[in-house]
Amino acid sequence: MKRLKAPLCQAEQTVLQCSTRDKSLCVFFFFFFRDERNQSIIVSGESGAGKTVSAKYAMRYFATVSGTTSEANVEQKVLASNPIMEAIGNAKTTRNDNSSRFGKYIEIGFDTRFRIIGANMRTYLLEKSRVVFQADEERNYHIFYQLCASSHLPEYEKLKLSSAIDFLYTKQGRSPVIEGVDDTKELCSTRNAFTLLGINESYQMGLFQVLAAILHLGNVEIKDRDSDSSIIPPNNRHLSAFCELVGVTYQDMSQWLCHRKLKTATETYVKTLPRLMATNARDALAKHIYAKLFNWIVEHVNKALITNIKQHSFIGVLDIYGYVCLCGLSSQSDVTHFL
Repeated sequence: MKRLKAPLCQAEQTVLQCSTRDKSLCVFFFFFFRDERNQSIIVSGESGAGKTVSAKYAMRYFATVSGTTSEANVEQKVLASNPIMEAIGNAKTTRNDNSSRFGKYIEIGFDTRFRIIGANMRTYLLEKSRVVFQADEERNYHIFYQLCASSHLPEYEKLKLSSAIDFLYTKQGRSPVIEGVDDTKELCSTRNAFTLLGINESYQMGLFQVLAAILHLGNVEIKDRDSDSSIIPPNNRHLSAFCELVGVTYQDMSQWLCHRKLKTATETYVKTLPRLMATNARDALAKHIYAKLFNWIVEHVNKALITNIKQHSFIGVLDIYGYVCLCGLSSQSDVTHFL
């Protein structure tokens, strides 16, 4: 018979003291102690079933019962990643006010005494199409509305934002407000989480500048010049704001939003774009910028959670996309749910 280690006694007591709601997690952690084998939890179900909340409960439980070896409160940093990822990766849908629009797998590392020493997060299948289009009664990612709701505050003045209903990328769903949610307070929570994870105010304002630039980009009006070409009227204030926020020239942006460069084996030439193609190019740029920003944030969250202590074992928590009716979804959402 296998001799059980001392931590098992604590695990047994934890199981006995658990509430009915947490009993399954207690038993799970008991066997994690006993068998000393890596484990994973897959949280699945239809959209709105509570997968993201369940994943957060699991992470909070492990952080509570395991403790930490570090004065830096690693478990608090692990939990702080939640409001950040919800701000940039969750959105209101017709079935769920806080729906995850990406997949997330977080691996929580433990030492030989089964205390949390760090974590690592992997993301996949971000719904980039939501950045530029939302179905009726849906919203873009929460972070955009948090910034718009806070635009009256002095520290965000240079972002040149206003109400969410003033921007194409945040008004299409005609549902800019979630009942019972104060987006201004939510931004404070997001910023506190950034600070806890070591992303200072300067970096935060840089992130917000890029996010504001995306909203301004969506309001850049592109008009027909003729059947095969398009033009951006001079002195477009939203394009000016975009250029100022990201540090590019107005002339270059107005040129390359309405043209594309083609290369052959022997030469390079520039071709004009009709209005529809130029508009699609604008939206593609917005999606690309957001995806890059999303990946940057995930990378820096992981840097804050990494540890030099040798990992003995881990528990993985996988929060996957919810199943929904595919009617009215974007092609990207269709493919995601098919996969």
